[in-house]
Amino acid sequence: MNRQLVDINIGFVRGFLLALVLIAVSDPAAAQEVSQEVAGLQQRVAELEAVIDSLRTEYGSRLAALEQESATRPMPVVAEQAGDDAVDEEERAELEEELAAILGEASSGQSGGGADPSGQDERDFTGRARNLNMLNPEISVTGDTFLGLSDVSGDPERNQFSIGEFEMAFQAPLDPFSTAKAAVVFEDGEFDLEEAYIDWTTLPAGLGLKFGAYRNDFGKLNRWHQHALPQTNRPLVSQAFFGEDGLRGVGASLSWLPAPFLGDYNELWIQVTNDENDVSFSGRGFDTPVVTFHETNYWDLSSATYLEVGLSASTGINDELGDFRTLVLGTDWNLVWSPAARALYEGLELRGEFLWQQRDGFEGATESMGAYTFATYKLNRRLFVGLRGDWTELPEEPSESLWGVSPYADWWQSEWVRIRVQYSYSSRMFEEPERENQLFFQVTWALGPHKHERY
Repeated sequence: MNRQLVDINIGFVRGFLLALVLIAVSDPAAAQEVSQEVAGLQQRVAELEAVIDSLRTEYGSRLAALEQESATRPMPVVAEQAGDDAVDEEERAELEEELAAILGEASSGQSGGGADPSGQDERDFTGRARNLNMLNPEISVTGDTFLGLSDVSGDPERNQFSIGEFEMAFQAPLDPFSTAKAAVVFEDGEFDLEEAYIDWTTLPAGLGLKFGAYRNDFGKLNRWHQHALPQTNRPLVSQAFFGEDGLRGVGASLSWLPAPFLGDYNELWIQVTNDENDVSFSGRGFDTPVVTFHETNYWDLSSATYLEVGLSASTGINDELGDFRTLVLGTDWNLVWSPAARALYEGLELRGEFLWQQRDGFEGATESMGAYTFATYKLNRRLFVGLRGDWTELPEEPSESLWGVSPYADWWQSEWVRIRVQYSYSSRMFEEPERENQLFFQVTWALGPHKHERY
């Protein structure tokens, strides 16, 4: 491209000089030669204009394709989508800079100045501000607000507006070998560090190491933050076994991606934490840690359907003296149908878990179990409807149980705003059952690349 511009500049100067000679001497033969030079110059200018028009069309098409891809991307899909927007913006900025450089070179060539005869352009179009910004972490803010209505009166936590969770998230690659993430939440009038860990993802032999405070990989939903849950609240069995906040702690997590041995994909985790859970484990310290194991199996059933089945186990001390232990076993499943040609407008997800617990105590070991399952159907790009069913025994109240059903509807105003309406009916099976009807109106919004992250 630079060589063509140099040739055009030389031809332009030669033509200009010959034209002056023609005017000075008025020689017919010289005039004919000048006319040929001018014709050649016009031809080269026309070729240059054609090249510039072609480049404009090509880069315009590529930018339009990026904008269309960004506009048509499905909004509530998996978490790795959160980083795609930043990649598209970077690629678009690079294309715009490249196009500006080419147009700048062409303009310089036509004006007869600024071109280096060696074919190298010394001008620098690199944005230094972007380089400096890359040193800062990605910062996200997520708000989760509720209006809850219940037919149970006398409870100050019911029938009111509330902030389910206000979260500030930070994440950034530290170097080519590790990434750091942190999430600070404001909940129930207090700030809490929900997660803060460093993650090494490039270890040999398919290994990964995570160190810090994190949510345990028990089942699937336990890893998800409050704002990313598929329903307004966590399943009843999760609340009964691990509390409303789920299972999380401070410690180390080792993951492994082996060669597939069951299905098309497998992954294993083993985690050791000083657990903060106050239902199944006491969180006494490292001398009696909570050990969690999780294994995932994945199958592609067809071009539009896949199945995941996971196995989980967690064990630890449940009393302050360290005399009694709790063991929790679980299995989770996830069946997704997403037709390639209609994935933006149609899809179905079936998900659930079954948990079993054995808890030692002064009166011996007690056993309890529970499960949930739900189905979510995508009606169009923005509207989802679903139904969840729950049943669980209560480990802290032997012989008692709780069941419920919750229909819900999600409408995604955009990738950053979700509005949800959910009705929940639950019944505690005492000697005389206690029933409750609840209606939730939930608005969740997100600033920054974190969005409604799922794991």
